[in-house]
Order: sequence, then structure tokens, then C-alpha cells
Amino acid sequence: MNVRHFIQKSLTILLAATSLSACQMMTEDLSDCPTGLYVNFVYDYNIQRADMFKDHVGDITLYVYDETDRLVAQRTVNGAALSRYGFNIHFTEQELAPGHRYRLQALALQKDWTAALRTPGAKYRHTAMQKGSSRQQLNVSLDRATRAAADYHEVPATAPLDTLWHTLTTLQAAAAEQPARTSYRLKTDGTVQDNGVDSFLLEEGAPTYATVSLIRDTKHLNISLRELDNPGNVKHEDYEVFILDDNGDLDYQNRVIAGSDSLVYRPYAQWTTTFQGNGVVADEYTAHYDLMFNRLMYNANTDANAVLCIRRKDTGNNVAVINLPYILAEGRTAYELNAYSPQEYLDREYDYRLEFFLRGDRWQYIALHIDVLAWVKRIQYVEL
Repeated sequence: MNVRHFIQKSLTILLAATSLSACQMMTEDLSDCPTGLYVNFVYDYNIQRADMFKDHVGDITLYVYDETDRLVAQRTVNGAALSRYGFNIHFTEQELAPGHRYRLQALALQKDWTAALRTPGAKYRHTAMQKGSSRQQLNVSLDRATRAAADYHEVPATAPLDTLWHTLTTLQAAAAEQPARTSYRLKTDGTVQDNGVDSFLLEEGAPTYATVSLIRDTKHLNISLRELDNPGNVKHEDYEVFILDDNGDLDYQNRVIAGSDSLVYRPYAQWTTTFQGNGVVADEYTAHYDLMFNRLMYNANTDANAVLCIRRKDTGNNVAVINLPYILAEGRTAYELNAYSPQEYLDREYDYRLEFFLRGDRWQYIALHIDVLAWVKRIQYVEL
């Protein structure tokens, strides 16, 4: 036999044997092989259709439930680990028994949940879950304060809300390195088309990968007021601006709990900007207000929708009383967003801007901005 051929053939056999012995096709010697459950996360349910998880989320708690919907494991992670590509939470076969089906649920904030509770302003608070707790027990509530002799509650606005994400769906992931991509559509008839799974089987002796897709509940709204006839006569302290809604409580499926308290959201920041004229061009003042609020729902019954109110303090006259979900959902008519239903658009978008042009004690038209698309829609008073 040719000596060189014999050596090459022997090396090939040796390499093949080494490769097989490392994992034995994932069924025998598993000492060098990954096993258990690997869960990563994605936040791509937004109008940018981009995964922003690592840039936005700073704290996440993952809950794992068995076939009876009882909690069997949970894990909280925060800080720099979440900003790393390929981040996942791993449960071993000793923590989760293979051969069973599991459901996943997650809650996330922009910063450490415990640290957030020590900051000023309203807080999100969730049910403390223990092993054996039912999945249906996990509720989230926003802080509120009862106002004397009033039938509504104030959401403290001394600081912005920390951003809350909830579970949108669970996906089966093909690999641990990257999260599975969300394909989720909420149709106008209320039905859902998605690539999620209700539960998954944890394999024995092999890795199981899953992705939790998140939905952002906390919204931001910037409002600007400008005067058409007297542009130098608008100051932020002259107006009362607030949102009235009953969306302070969310259930385990991220649904707004019916019959919740009526909440008032007020600006956490307000200011006036000034443009100095020169005798030919008049001075112009613009009043600005920043508000944050919980998940906004689009209801067919308009009486159940959130209301945006702008009121002059000196006269008590309402300058605007607006069906807020209706106005904001008009943003979906932008050329890249017109396939979304109103609710899907409201859930995907999270940063809104409305510019009101006033004439005396009444608004004449609104400019609805979608900054990410450099798109503006003008809404006349007569349209409503």
C-alpha cells in the first residue's frame, strides 16, 4: 500500500471518529453538547420593523409555565448583558424537565425594575410570582392617586414613565445566535396572523431554542400649540393639557382590564419656545407639552376611547376635545404604513407628535407628524 495514501486515510478516519465522539449525534455522550432551553428576545414589533431589543430594554423577567399553566421557573436579567448580541437565558435539564411542553411570558423595562421603583413619578407594578403561581395571576398596574371629590385618579407626572414591554408572542428559534423574526399581523376583524406558538416541547439531550417577541405598551406624545391670528400670544402656562383614559391595568395577556379606574395623564414637562420677529415678521410663541401613558386601545365604541383635552385656564373653554386613538391612528395612512389596522398601528408606534394651530379658543387644524418617515398629515377641524 502507498504509505502516503495510508496515512491520509488514517487521519480521515481519526477526524471522523473524533467528530462523532463529541456529541454522538446528540443522543449519547452529551458532556460537550448544549442541552436544555435557550431563550432570546426580540422587539421588532414597531413601525421601523427593526429589532431594537438590545438598544431599548434594560431589565427583563422571564416566566416559564408547564402544561397546567403553573410557574416552574423564572429569571430576571438586567444591565449590560442585555445589550450583547446573542444574549439568551439558559435553563438546564435539571431546572426544566425534558419531554414536557412549556409556555413563556416576559415583562421588561428600560431600566432595572427595582431601581425604577426608587425614582420619582408613577411606577408600573406587577404581581409577585412564585413557583406554582398560575399564569393568569400576572397583572400589571400603573400607580395612581385618588383626587378628592373626583371620579377619576391622577397618574403622578413628576417624571416620565419608565417604558414597559409585555409578551407579544413566542417563536420557535432555529439557532441560539439570533432571535427568530416576528411575523405578526393584527387584522381589522380582530383576528391575528402570526408565526408564534402557544407552547413548545423541550427536547431531551438536545438544545431547544425559543424567542419571546415583545410589544411596547408605554407611549410618548409631544403636543405643540401655535396661534394663527396672534402668534405672539401662546404660552404653555395658559393651557391645561391632559389625557383621560381607563387603561391603568393590564392582564396576563396584555389586555387592558375592563372597568379599570378612569385615569388622568398630565404633562411631565412643558415649556414655551420663542421666535423673535424684526418688525416685519411678528414674534411667534409655541407652547410644548410632553406626556407619557399606558397602552392605547382603539375601540369601535368611541365613548370608550381615550380623550385628549386642551383647555384655556383663564376662560375654562375647551380648545380641543379629541378622540385620541382616532387621531393618532390616522398616521397609518402614511405610504409605508397603510396596511396596518388602527390597533396594530397604535401598538407598533410609540412616539407621537401633534401640532395644533389655534384661532382664539378653537383649533383650526392639526399637523400629525411621523418623524421616522419625515411625513406629516394635516387634519382640518371640519374633518371631525
